[in-house]
Order: sequence, then structure tokens, then C-alpha cells
Amino acid sequence: MEQFSSLIRITTLSNYNNMQEILANTDENTAIDNRIILLPVSPSDLMFNEEGDSQTIKLMNYGELPVSMNRKLATWGISSFFPSFKYPFVNGDIKDPYSYYCDTLLTWKNNQTPLAFMFKTWGEYYNCQIKSFKFGRKDASQNVYYDIQFQEYKTLNLESGENGATDYPANMYYPDEGESIQDMAKKLYGSSEYYKTIMTLNNLTSPVIMAETGYKIR
Repeated sequence: MEQFSSLIRITTLSNYNNMQEILANTDENTAIDNRIILLPVSPSDLMFNEEGDSQTIKLMNYGELPVSMNRKLATWGISSFFPSFKYPFVNGDIKDPYSYYCDTLLTWKNNQTPLAFMFKTWGEYYNCQIKSFKFGRKDASQNVYYDIQFQEYKTLNLESGENGATDYPANMYYPDEGESIQDMAKKLYGSSEYYKTIMTLNNLTSPVIMAETGYKIR
């Protein structure tokens, strides 16, 4: 799918994946999950936050030593307003700030809908969900001001993976604090793709594991 201008558009991830081409915009007659929100007034700034979760160990007579750095989900936020009038700098057509923009975004937030944040700087799109959405009036202009905080959205395919074999000396493994099921699989079987082996052996329905808890590994 070709990249477009640097304008910001937001739609559901399912709608993005089914689109043959990127539409400029949609309206109130479009089903909420098929809507494409074109931000009518581009935010003045957009800061993208990447953080890591540092894992360390403490050694006697040496102090703290870094052992790993797990990437956290990226976050970013935008602040602007939904205009009630057609200013010269407005992108696209004027739509009702509350019944179209706010209702759509609030529905996506409350439903925890996976979204595609389409912005040329980061390529075609970025998977995300809305963490928080604040909106309201600040003056008598009837414009609606807002602040939206996004968090990166990632999925884990629980249907993939093959059974792995390990030469670990014990039949049980106790993960350390901060160790994920993928870390555990890579350490024991040589590849994080074998996390399904651990899930199958331990009848897990979720890839979340608990530190210092014993898990069967064969």
C-alpha cells in the first residue's frame, strides 16, 4: 500500500488490512470500525517514546551489573482540536466534533480496538491502541480540544511454534524475574519460536508466566 502525505489518519487495524487503497476520509454514515479519522488540524508536535526495562544483577564487591534490556511497548501522544468551522488550515471536510470524532475515538478506546496510526514519518502505519482520550471545550469557539495517548499494539500467535527438545538437566524450569516465555524458550530450546512447547506441556492458555514458578520443559 503506497504511502500518502504526512497528514495523520487513524483507522481500525482490521479495516486497514482489508483496504485496497487508502481513502482520504469517511463520514458519519460509515460504520465505526470502518471509519478513517483524518485529523482536521495537524498536531504541532509528535513525540515518540521508546523505553527499555533494564534487568540487572548485584555482585559481591562489584556492585550492579546489567544483564539484559527488554523493550517496552512504544508510546506517543497528540494534542490538537476538532474545529467547528472551516479554517484555512483545516484538512478535509468539517464534521461534528462530538458525534463523529469524539464518539469514534471514545468507542475505539473503550473497546480496546487495535488501530492503525497512519503517518508517513514511520512508514505506512503503526499498530496501537488508545490509552487515554481527554476532550472538551476551552473557549466560546465551539471547537473541541483533545489529548490522545497511544500505546503500541502487538500480538502473539499462539497457533504457531513447534515442539522443541532441550538438554537442560532438570525436567522443571523456574524463570527469573522479568523473564518472558520467549526468553525461556530461547534459553532452553535455542529459539523463542518454541514457546508453544512450554504452553502445551503446562496446559497454559496465556503466554504469561510467573517468576520462580516451576514449569515442565519436557
